[in-house]
Amino acid sequence: MADVTFTLRPIRPEDYPQVRAIYETGLESGHATYETQAPTWQQFSRSKILETVFVAVDVEDPDKLLGWVAAAPISSRSVFHGVVENSIYIHPDARGRGVAGALLDKLIEVCQGLHKWGIHAWVFPENEGSAALHVSRGFEKVGTFRHLAKMNYGDMAGQWRDTVVYEKLLPKPGE
Repeated sequence: MADVTFTLRPIRPEDYPQVRAIYETGLESGHATYETQAPTWQQFSRSKILETVFVAVDVEDPDKLLGWVAAAPISSRSVFHGVVENSIYIHPDARGRGVAGALLDKLIEVCQGLHKWGIHAWVFPENEGSAALHVSRGFEKVGTFRHLAKMNYGDMAGQWRDTVVYEKLLPKPGE
């Protein structure tokens, strides 16, 4: 067993500058999101289910965040309250340390505890690392949205992008 180099804990408002910076590294890659800028803390905290937002903290430097995970509702319709879309972002320095897998495992556990019955991951086809991570945790590819939106920044600016949808079904509440 490898030495544990990080721990997971719920997000705190004071973590947000680092959470935002990690998100912005994903933006810079051009293969993480259609968004062009990171949200404010207020926007972030309103759009995510805060009980699902966890950060990975470096054991050697507890002030350094290595990554984060969150879930957001897929719809405002109450009938879909049990299905969420996940977000997971890892600091480039933390890759290869098991941070992403630990965060995704935590999200799955928390979503089950919140009586969610499905988690969706929307992934650009070029983001092979994210696709492999999700598949390793039991997500299945359920489809591809073709030409879902046009990128307006990065290497693919002006191009229509496909988005692959992965789904993990959780135990249904009451079963």
